[in-house]
Amino acid sequence: MPRSARSALTLLGAAVAASALAMAGTAANAAPPPGKGRIVEVQILGLSETHGQLTPLNRDGRPAGGAAALTAYLEQEQAENPRTLVLDSGDFMQGPAISSYFEGASTVDVYNEIGVDAAVVGNHEFDWGRDALAERTTQADFPFLAVNVVDERTGRAPEGIEPYVVENLKGVKVGVIGVANPDTKNVTLPEATEGLSFLSLEDSAAAVNAAVESLRSRNVETIVVVAHQGLETATEGSLADLVGLLSQEVDLVLGGHIPTEISTTINGIPVVQPYGNTRGYADVTLSVDRATKDVVDVATAVDPTWVDEIEPDAEAAAIVADYQAQLGAELGRTVGEATTSILRGATRTVESEMGNFVADAMRTYLDGVDIAVTNAGGLRADIDAGPITLEEVYAVLPFNNTLVTMNLTGAQVAQVLEEGANSQYGTVQVSGLRWSYDAAAPFGDRVTSVTLADGTPLDPAATYRVVTNNFMAGGGDQFTTLTQGAGTVDTGINLVDAVVRYLGTNSPVDPQVEGRLTVQ
Repeated sequence: MPRSARSALTLLGAAVAASALAMAGTAANAAPPPGKGRIVEVQILGLSETHGQLTPLNRDGRPAGGAAALTAYLEQEQAENPRTLVLDSGDFMQGPAISSYFEGASTVDVYNEIGVDAAVVGNHEFDWGRDALAERTTQADFPFLAVNVVDERTGRAPEGIEPYVVENLKGVKVGVIGVANPDTKNVTLPEATEGLSFLSLEDSAAAVNAAVESLRSRNVETIVVVAHQGLETATEGSLADLVGLLSQEVDLVLGGHIPTEISTTINGIPVVQPYGNTRGYADVTLSVDRATKDVVDVATAVDPTWVDEIEPDAEAAAIVADYQAQLGAELGRTVGEATTSILRGATRTVESEMGNFVADAMRTYLDGVDIAVTNAGGLRADIDAGPITLEEVYAVLPFNNTLVTMNLTGAQVAQVLEEGANSQYGTVQVSGLRWSYDAAAPFGDRVTSVTLADGTPLDPAATYRVVTNNFMAGGGDQFTTLTQGAGTVDTGINLVDAVVRYLGTNSPVDPQVEGRLTVQ
């Protein structure tokens, strides 16, 4: 589908455009007579936490989302208002096998079909490394944005990532500023962001405000910030902290990172965070005075994408069908069976069936391993009872992580648990251990007991062979003690392969929550 007739201007293009308008004289900037089109409506459609979800999911007991339904809704909105932008706040590629297996290529193809105008680089856009990200930025018909990511070699935005763009919507110029998550380095493989710096929250806000002034100097008064930061409630979360520092010249902020539907106002600025996984989108109307170029009114909504209320888009459906055909029989292959559903749990701060299942698969894959630890945040899906396909395993473990072994003292093992106790990223799931922690205690005093699986107390001076994933071994999710292990070896064995072999040996599996973790 050809993109709608709007032009996206890069920073240089914006400067050229501003100069050309100035030279055109007062006639080009003359305000429409009152009552004759002085107020025009600009529509902003926002996506959040899409996570490669190209097939429908359940929402309130009804099927919602998927590429075909989402595309149909967004194209219908665009047809109703030619002054429309479709913007994504990041984490749009990594997810189920249909996206992760192709390193996000399938989702980018769908976004090209939709006519997405810009997308922020979320932390998961780095999951497959910078080379894969470069391939996606080349493939995309839209720019990737982040004002707060710096190439340490050049001191400028990395190649393929722009701080902001200017869109000209039939005479109304809209500046779109992207903000990556300042915490990206803590939740991504170190090598994936090597050579890049992510500004702190305060410095990110300052970079946004500087971009706002740059845009206004180019005669751009309608300004939208799209951030890969989220709200936990209408007033709390890292996005609220960011918005509290932003210039009042910002007209709208679209949030992400947390797939919770919220529409609120912070620091006098409308903030909208739509539902994730394609099951909803932000629908915002900015009323712009063409004479002053000011936004005089903002109407916000968050709309669902019910599958049964719209005709699915045929082109998007064909893209999905093509990628599903490429997955073919391989990912549809049955690799095991579960007696009951294997669940991640209601929260990521407790022991879960899935955590025990994956940790057991890690510990038993290699000889001589005493303990396995894995991060709850790396477990991305549940598995239903019955036959288990390879595609389901990939949905649980989409990051292509490898097994890493190391020697740790008992004291270091206890410190790893301390770092995972009540972590904002999710606690640590274990095999070969039983432990407890006090969620109300300060850091350093959270872990209250640790024993081996047979009840033997963990010896602080003894050495234990530990297996983890390469993300945690590199200090991901702030598990810094794992970077200090002795004899560390990245085996190159994919975590998916370890789980598949475990299923082949132990099916039908029936993992249970069995008291490996007790929260006081």
